[in-house]
Amino acid sequence: MFQDQPPEEERSAPRLHVPVGVSVSLILATKQSVFVNLRDVSEKGACVLRQGTLEVKEDDQVIFVVRDYDSGLDIRLLCTVRWLRATGFSTYVGLSFINGTLSQDSLTRLAT
Repeated sequence: MFQDQPPEEERSAPRLHVPVGVSVSLILATKQSVFVNLRDVSEKGACVLRQGTLEVKEDDQVIFVVRDYDSGLDIRLLCTVRWLRATGFSTYVGLSFINGTLSQDSLTRLAT
């Protein structure tokens, strides 16, 4: 089922829009790792964009991986796919973090 992002007033955490070109990885349920572009992010979730199709469906669990360049470590957060939207040649995916959040410091670094 494809749907639009929820209205801002329905979000439990404010989102930060991310500059074009910020890439993160998703590890899919199939264990395949794919690069996606980060569109926006909050403490509790993110929206990512993939050129072409992405082999996920609503309620799949995936791992969101972002690099912390200061420490040299990866931040890995288990996520649930909340919604999907296919538009032409791209797929947008709404993710909700499970049992974890991104710190305010990490959010600021991603959004600048």
